[in-house]
Amino acid sequence: MTLRIAFYGAGDQARPYLEALARRPEVEIHAVCDLDRRAAEQVAAGWGAQVFLSYEAMLQEIQPDALWVCVPPPLQGDVLLRAADLRIPFFIDPPGAFDFRRAQLYGRAVRESQLVSAIGFPTVHTDIMREAREYVGNNPVPLALGWWLRPARQATSSAATLLWNEACILIDVLRYFCGEVKQVHASAAGNAPETDQAGGMVLHLRFHQDTIAVLTLATFPRPEPRVELELLGEGWTLTFAEGLSTLRVAEHDKTTILRSLSISAEEQTGDFLQAIRGESPTPRLRSYLDALQTLSVCHAAVLSAQEGHAVEMDSVIL
Repeated sequence: MTLRIAFYGAGDQARPYLEALARRPEVEIHAVCDLDRRAAEQVAAGWGAQVFLSYEAMLQEIQPDALWVCVPPPLQGDVLLRAADLRIPFFIDPPGAFDFRRAQLYGRAVRESQLVSAIGFPTVHTDIMREAREYVGNNPVPLALGWWLRPARQATSSAATLLWNEACILIDVLRYFCGEVKQVHASAAGNAPETDQAGGMVLHLRFHQDTIAVLTLATFPRPEPRVELELLGEGWTLTFAEGLSTLRVAEHDKTTILRSLSISAEEQTGDFLQAIRGESPTPRLRSYLDALQTLSVCHAAVLSAQEGHAVEMDSVIL
């Protein structure tokens, strides 16, 4: 059966998924929507797809088998609510919502409609992440240190915005290795946190499995960006560096460096298509409801920085 796909977004964010889908004979892109008509027409031309300037009109007219949402959060509108209303499975890049209130709303819609959904966190779709997870096994990770030090995509963005839109990936990686977060305590640097324009933030995370993690974020300009994560155990250290694209395994007697060769978008696309075909879903597929757990930690960190005290995750309503 050929799956009919619709795309909301035709820019650079969509390109990896379009390339992945082009290698799959069982799918056809039937519709492309973008506010930039020329961009939508360029993508649609290769597929013989229809062009739309409104996602509401596209979803109502086409009724696709699946929807890819590849636009920045401020442009998403309520496309996920519309997809849930029409029972159209959707795939969206992280964070998957403009803010936590909307993420909660979308999560409830997905839960009530029992809809197949996915947020494209790359964590479990990266070969070096899986290699590291196998290395750790059932051993505890006592301490984790992370850095997301690079300007946000928008010059006026705060550390809170950077955490929500980009550094949420680090939170997701930590959940993969350390389990669920129990408590978050965050402090803002720069301007007063209540202005939401603080240029930096430090997060202290305590996990149920007793891991302690410290993450440092900064939006102000640096000579070199730094996106890294270190997991420290007894006799070993795992360091993800170069934008989390390399893994350095340091042990007492040797050091091994691995570079990721996987194409995350390719694996994510395959897993999502498998789920919407009704086949047994791969455990790697990150549903919207599961990813909401990651976003809840980001939300708790912002609350903690604003209110000046630790936030227990049990108090955050999903």
